Amino acid sequence: MKLNRFFSLNRFARLLKYDLLINQRLYLLGVLGMGIIAYGFIWFFMYMGRSGFNSYEDYFPVLIMYFMGLLVLVGTAFPALNNSVLRGNYFLLPASIFEKFLVQFVIRVVLVTFIGMGLFWVGAHLAKASMVSNPLRNYDPSIIPDFSYANLFEELPSFRDRLALILSGLSCFSIAFAGATFFNRFALVKTLIVVAITIGLLIVFFVLLSHLFYPDVVSGFDIFVREYRLADDLINIQLYFYMLAYSTWLFFLPLAYMKLKEKEI
Repeated sequence: MKLNRFFSLNRFARLLKYDLLINQRLYLLGVLGMGIIAYGFIWFFMYMGRSGFNSYEDYFPVLIMYFMGLLVLVGTAFPALNNSVLRGNYFLLPASIFEKFLVQFVIRVVLVTFIGMGLFWVGAHLAKASMVSNPLRNYDPSIIPDFSYANLFEELPSFRDRLALILSGLSCFSIAFAGATFFNRFALVKTLIVVAITIGLLIVFFVLLSHLFYPDVVSGFDIFVREYRLADDLINIQLYFYMLAYSTWLFFLPLAYMKLKEKEI
C-alpha cells in the first residue's frame, strides 16, 4: 500500500495524459521549433563550411550546440511553479510528488531527447538536400556525408567516450531540470547564471591551488595538474572528466525531486 501511495502506473498514465492535453499546443510549438532549429542550424553550418563540411566529425559541434539549445525546453519544466495560484492547483492534483516529477522528466528530458534526435536526423538530410552544387566554385554537395548516429559514434571508438558523451548530455539536462524546481521565474536564466558563477569560482579555486602547490610552474591564471597514466589508454585527467560526466546527473535528479517535494510543503 505504501508503494501505491508513492507510485501508481494508472495514476501516472492519467497525469501524463492530462499534462499532454493541457499543454498540447505548447508541446506542438516546441516540436515545431526544434525541427526548424535543427534544419536551420545544420544548413547554416553546411553553407558556411561549404567544401570543408565533408566528414562525420563536422556534425559533432552542430549536434552539441543543438542539444544545448534544447535546454530551453528542459529548463522550463514545471511551468505551474511560476504562478502561486497554478502552483497550488498543481500540488492539489491527485498524484504523488514522484509521479509529478516523473511526468515532467519523461516529457522534458526523455521525449525531448528522442524527438530531438529524430528531428536532427531529418534536419540533417533536408539540409544536405537543400545544398546546391556550384561548378564555378568547384562545390559539390555530394561530398557531405549522410548523417547517421551509428557512423557518428564510430568516431568515438571507446565505449567510455560514448557513454561519457551520452551521460554528459543527461547531466546538462538534469542541471536545467533541477533549476526549474529551484527558481520560480526565469528559471533557466538563473540556472545558467548560477552555473557560470560556479564554474568561475572553481576555476579561481584551481588557479589558487596551482599557485599554492606549483608556484614555479604556473603564472597568472594558469592551472597545472600533474598527469600520470593509469592504463595504456587512460590518464588521470581523463578519469576526472569521466567521473564528472558519469555522476553529475545522479546528484541533480534526486535534488530536483527533493526540491519539488519541499515546495509542496
